[in-house]
Amino acid sequence: MSNINKKLFKRLHLNHAYGQLIALIFVPIMILACVGAVLVLSETSNAAKSQQKQMALAILTRNEISAETFVSHLTNPELASIQSQFFMQSIMDEKYVTRAAVVNSKNQVLLSRGYQKQSTWPNFIKNNTDFVGPIKSNNSNIYGLAIQNTGNNPAWLMVELDNQPLQIARYRVLIVLIATGLTTLLLLLLCLNFYSRRWIAPMYEIRMQLQRLNADTLDQHIVINSTGELRLLQRDIANVVKRLHFSFLELKEHTEQTEDDLRRTLDTLEVQNITYRQARDQAISANQSKSVFLANISHELRTPLNSIDGFIHLLLRQDSMSNEQKLYLQTIRKSSAHLLALINDVLDFSKIDAGKLELDTALFDLEEAIYDVMDMLSPLAAQKHINMAFYFANNLPTHVVGDALRFKQILTNLISNAIKFTPDGEIIVRARIEHDDIGQCLIHFSVQDSGIGLSGTDRKRLFESFSQGDASVTRQFGGTGLGLAISKQLVHLMQGQIGFEDNQERAPTDKGSTFWFTAMLGKNDDEITVHPHFENTQVLSFMAHPATANILRNYLEDYKVDHIEATSIIDLFSRVNLLSSDIENTWLIFDHSGDTEALLKEIRSRYQGKIGIYGYQMALEPDLLHHYHALPLYQPLSRSALIHLLNNESSFEDIETEEFNGQGLHVLAVDDHLPNLIVLEALLGEMNVKVTKALSGQEAIGILEQNFEDHKKAFDLVFMDIQMPVMSGIDTTRAIRSLESTLENHKRLPIIALTAHALADEKQKLLKVGMDDYVTKPIQMEQIIQILTDWTSPNFVSKASLAEKSATLDAINPQILNWQQCIQLAANKEDLAVDLLKMLTDSFAVELKEIEQLIEMEDFPQLEHVLHRLHGATRYVGTPNLQEITSKFEQFVSTLRKERRKADDQFIQEVMHKLNELKDIIYQVELAAKQILGRFNS
Repeated sequence: MSNINKKLFKRLHLNHAYGQLIALIFVPIMILACVGAVLVLSETSNAAKSQQKQMALAILTRNEISAETFVSHLTNPELASIQSQFFMQSIMDEKYVTRAAVVNSKNQVLLSRGYQKQSTWPNFIKNNTDFVGPIKSNNSNIYGLAIQNTGNNPAWLMVELDNQPLQIARYRVLIVLIATGLTTLLLLLLCLNFYSRRWIAPMYEIRMQLQRLNADTLDQHIVINSTGELRLLQRDIANVVKRLHFSFLELKEHTEQTEDDLRRTLDTLEVQNITYRQARDQAISANQSKSVFLANISHELRTPLNSIDGFIHLLLRQDSMSNEQKLYLQTIRKSSAHLLALINDVLDFSKIDAGKLELDTALFDLEEAIYDVMDMLSPLAAQKHINMAFYFANNLPTHVVGDALRFKQILTNLISNAIKFTPDGEIIVRARIEHDDIGQCLIHFSVQDSGIGLSGTDRKRLFESFSQGDASVTRQFGGTGLGLAISKQLVHLMQGQIGFEDNQERAPTDKGSTFWFTAMLGKNDDEITVHPHFENTQVLSFMAHPATANILRNYLEDYKVDHIEATSIIDLFSRVNLLSSDIENTWLIFDHSGDTEALLKEIRSRYQGKIGIYGYQMALEPDLLHHYHALPLYQPLSRSALIHLLNNESSFEDIETEEFNGQGLHVLAVDDHLPNLIVLEALLGEMNVKVTKALSGQEAIGILEQNFEDHKKAFDLVFMDIQMPVMSGIDTTRAIRSLESTLENHKRLPIIALTAHALADEKQKLLKVGMDDYVTKPIQMEQIIQILTDWTSPNFVSKASLAEKSATLDAINPQILNWQQCIQLAANKEDLAVDLLKMLTDSFAVELKEIEQLIEMEDFPQLEHVLHRLHGATRYVGTPNLQEITSKFEQFVSTLRKERRKADDQFIQEVMHKLNELKDIIYQVELAAKQILGRFNS
């Protein structure tokens, strides 16, 4: 039954007995009675009319001859008058006749009785008709009969009969029908009363008894007062209620027993939960202790490694050592570096486990980062004769925003594992865009090798901590098994995923496996990559490695180079003679396979143009290349290296660094580990830097106080260890800053933290407590030179003036322009912060003009894109208010797209209001930026 029928039944109460009785019996009978009454009235009226018609026809027929005689004597008025009186009187004597007349064919009254002679009669004349009627006239009917005469004056005899007898007969029939209907209704009501008392009333009584039943009244007696079948039904219901009562008593008893059992079970579970909670708390505490232990032990291990690495560096600089001794030292240094890498993995794992590892995002060159990792690992691949190549998709952005260091760490783990587990063959790295969005993109990276692969059981625990393929692999190849576990956590921090595939599942003939990961990186949507063109350049190449040959072919096609590809060395020799005679624009690029010297000698006998040799850096001898006037193209192949080659430039130029001379510098070194002080003193001594050592923070404070009291020349710089007993490096730094505050005209003393791979929050803490910079242990000579260059005279003048400048910048609202935040976002590089601030302020005029034009054209989708671009630019500069307003402006405009509605007047007014706010804050930022940029430019 449909919902409409259910609602109709409910509204008319047809789901009850009374309603059904009325609907099924009373209503049909009343409908039939009404239809019958209408039919009776209709038939009675028709019969009365037919009877009246027959009566009129009889009257007219009886007087037809007299009427014809009258018409024929119309020429004789006297005879016509006599005749008219005779038959007109006879007509008027007929029953129910009210008037009569003789009418000619023109509807003119010739003779009339009952009304005035001039009384009009309706126009009734019809052709080919002898009898007409009834014609209604007031409360009467008119009938007419054509008079047959031989004259030229045809006429009609008309009579008018009264309708009152017809109405009286109709009323009589109606009275009879009403009396019959009332009698029938009375009989139906009597039947309905009997039906309700016999059936419906007992049924309602049974319902009321059932409604009064509940769990407490099931044992009450049910009164049986019905007859017939309903009495039997009532008795059965009473028996069912009795059985329900007994069943309820049994169920109640069983429920009480079950509740007792459940209560005892819950008490047991509560005791177990308390035990489990205690065990969980112990596990959490143990896990935290483990993380703290790993961090501390890693720090303590790096401290002696600093000494080991420093002393090895000093010994290797001695000229009096034999080659055998240098070999031993190199072996010790490699072992130390390997141990340091293991400790770094453990420290990274502890930071991830403690939830303190954070990504440091900045702008970096994606292709260059990939190449740096592969170039760093190329010596390992060269030792095993493994070919390396990487595909960089054309639609990838050149520069992305992310943590370049952590990205390289992931890629280093995957590529080094591929090299480790690949006896020979190839390793191919690929990068492509998986999903592109406004301001960011999801990039897919994969590392394919042709190594030993993985079995099905080893894959399940591949990304677990301290696990590798199997025990034999661990013994053969070594490693902690933390690399992939750390990579997995880093990928998750980059909002990506990591996994691997078995190459044999893709192609049965392939070997090895493919590890892949995705990373969400920021990008500049307006960045346009422009490839250089070498239309007039011709290149003949041969690459033994198919993947490298394919990459070289794609690059040369992008650069519009006329490229000829040889299939073998023999084919290369045969094609050399076909090269263009223009030596300046012709290149011969080939793979160094076999005897490189013999190959170059043979080629030079045939070709005198430019030559590029592709191979690993350690496999190409510079003297040999210089002798044959050839340039190296180092493996793996990169765009920048190929462009440098085609431009006849060396992509790897030796950078000559001047020997740092620290004559006149005096440095205070604070460390509780004496070997570290000895190493630092020796390294600084080689640069003519005077060093004063302090084995504790208290000793350092005493030296500084004594120095100030004696009015000696202040130290140029302080190297401060962080973890020291009694007084840590942080407490010592606070004490030094407090001591400086008591002195007049004292230049701020640069304090450099010596930390063992500090956590992200610890780095900020070091800068907040008053330290100026930090370096990680073990300290390298390059780090020391960089620190001394940045923070000591004369270079320190520009750095130290930062404190003086910051004092003058206090008047600037940090919510408008926070210079300290600008420096932090620029990786603590002041020059980069200045450039980013200048780029942002220079873009304001163009951005505002474009925003106003888009609002005027009501192009809100493009407006959202421009606001997103402006908001993205504010992320790299410390402008909190501007970043907040652009974010809110962008989110407000995006509601139009998300809610899929059109812009109304209220929306446009709100957009104009937010535009005015944006203009105001941009004006404030420009004023603050002018002050900062003016000071740094001065």
